[in-house]
Amino acid sequence: MTFEKLDVLEQLLGCYLHQDWLDEFDDDAAALQAILESEPKEQIAAGVGELDALLAAELLENDLRTILVDQVGCYFDPSSEGLTYKQWLGRVRSAFLGG
Repeated sequence: MTFEKLDVLEQLLGCYLHQDWLDEFDDDAAALQAILESEPKEQIAAGVGELDALLAAELLENDLRTILVDQVGCYFDPSSEGLTYKQWLGRVRSAFLGG
């Protein structure tokens, strides 16, 4: 399964939470903090827009996983923190909005 265009999330989540992300960051919060400190505010805002579209689609968990891994290149597994993909994406959205 693929989802519209997720170019910004591919740039943000795919570049920071790639296959070897644990070699660079202690946890996903550290990776998200690095995104917020390194990327332009416009890019972060565009990422929120893509997250909104993805969350509004109300996809099944397996579909979200497929999209994040195969399309976005994000290899963080939210179940490692007891979260669903939808919950984690909501957390990413909140972090991107500064909260």
